[in-house]
Amino acid sequence: MQIGHVVRFAMKPRVLLTGASGSMGGEAFKELLRRRSRYEMVLILRPSRTNLKMFREYHSENNLTPGENGVVEDSGIKIVWGDLTSYNDVLNAVEGVDYVLHPAAFIAPAADHDPELAEKVNVGGTENIIQAIKAQEDGAERIKLVYISSVAIYGDRLAPIYWVRTGDPLKPSVYDFYATTKIRAERAVIESGIKHWVAIRQTYIAIPDAMSLLDPILFHQPIDQHIEMITAEDAGFGLVQCLETPDEFWGRIYNMGGGASCRFIFFEYIDRMMRNLGLGDYRKIMDRNWFCTRNFHCAWFSDSDVLNRYLGHWRHSLEEHYQQVIDAAPRYVRLAKLVPSSVIKSRFTGRMTKGKDGTMHWIQANNEGRISAFWGSREIWEEIPSWYEDMPDMDAKAYILDHGYDESKSEDDLTIEEMRGAARFRGGECLSSVFEDMRRKLRWRCAYGHEFDATPVLILKAGHWCPECLPPPWNYDEIAKKNPFFAQVYYTNHDEYESNYYDENCYEDIL
Repeated sequence: MQIGHVVRFAMKPRVLLTGASGSMGGEAFKELLRRRSRYEMVLILRPSRTNLKMFREYHSENNLTPGENGVVEDSGIKIVWGDLTSYNDVLNAVEGVDYVLHPAAFIAPAADHDPELAEKVNVGGTENIIQAIKAQEDGAERIKLVYISSVAIYGDRLAPIYWVRTGDPLKPSVYDFYATTKIRAERAVIESGIKHWVAIRQTYIAIPDAMSLLDPILFHQPIDQHIEMITAEDAGFGLVQCLETPDEFWGRIYNMGGGASCRFIFFEYIDRMMRNLGLGDYRKIMDRNWFCTRNFHCAWFSDSDVLNRYLGHWRHSLEEHYQQVIDAAPRYVRLAKLVPSSVIKSRFTGRMTKGKDGTMHWIQANNEGRISAFWGSREIWEEIPSWYEDMPDMDAKAYILDHGYDESKSEDDLTIEEMRGAARFRGGECLSSVFEDMRRKLRWRCAYGHEFDATPVLILKAGHWCPECLPPPWNYDEIAKKNPFFAQVYYTNHDEYESNYYDENCYEDIL
């Protein structure tokens, strides 16, 4: 139904933004508001009570109720009150647009508890956008799509492989169903046939409301994980900057981080954050063996500067983020310094480890799958030392991974021989006899005999491989034995004698 009065837009480029109520999307929305003289704006938002309240000034003369779909054009902004999982809603939103900025996603930890919804939103929603773009007149040629992927698709990248670049193997961590949805959605974008697309792999977005991040997932992260964060403001600004890029920007995959000034090691970050929040010495309010020792995600990007050269989004540093946290901390947090560390540990931080997705619950319940995936074995967990000994080497040397072909060659100089060599390095074959260009699909076969069609961009530049071998289930020990490309990101903290298999429903143990 049509609600409210319709405002005729001037002939300016029209931009559809998804996820405008999220951290990155919210900042992108603010940035688009600042550029209203240059762009028209379309939003697609769920008609939840929170969203209706958040955006009420843009539908102030209408009486939508929570759960009621509709379209509002007010204040020069079109809002489609609907859902990404509904193709008709998405089609309505895409109609007449020139750009689609798509950061919306159902993310962890919420996605861990509702994988079915994560599938519908992250994969189905993206497929709906692609289909709706193609349904427009000349849509695949004309409309430009920016898809926001995730650092989670790289999986566990501890030392000595903590430097990540596009084209590296994709290894969603065991039990991380969310990451598998982002891989499948990204693949759909890259292989969509849309001429102007980019996939931007977003790192950890650091928000001022740090208290909202105190969740059991905090302890899934190894203390020696290298992390390159970005502030929500810089992420949203960068997303909108995509509207003002040259043709050469499109058809590529990028890593988005905040650059060198936003890099840290996790236990250093915990130290500063706990003190900033008034919780004191982290070593007194949480035990070291509450933290996993592998099987999460985040890294330092060796190529995040590539995206910054196009977008110029590096504006905030880690130190500025710390100050944002201090400024945003509620008053009651400042009283934490008056509470004994033992009380904080027993009644606050310790409780976060006790639920179904808490690390100590896995130990107490002897959840062999989780223990194996996140520590290696119960014996390894039992040998974790205290905070005061054998801390990680922060100066550990790292190396860049091999992608299995001559990367010094330009795309125009690559031949079918490079495709065959890259396939062999992945334990498979390139079955095609002719290579025309990076965006024309070839036929491939993986080490397990699965055949599939994929563009060289997807394989060589994005790091994807066999869609049938993609988890779930997780069978990495077997894959690593046959795929040298993948083995580079596996045997750094797994032994060749391991034989783990995590079935297709393993992640449901915490539902």
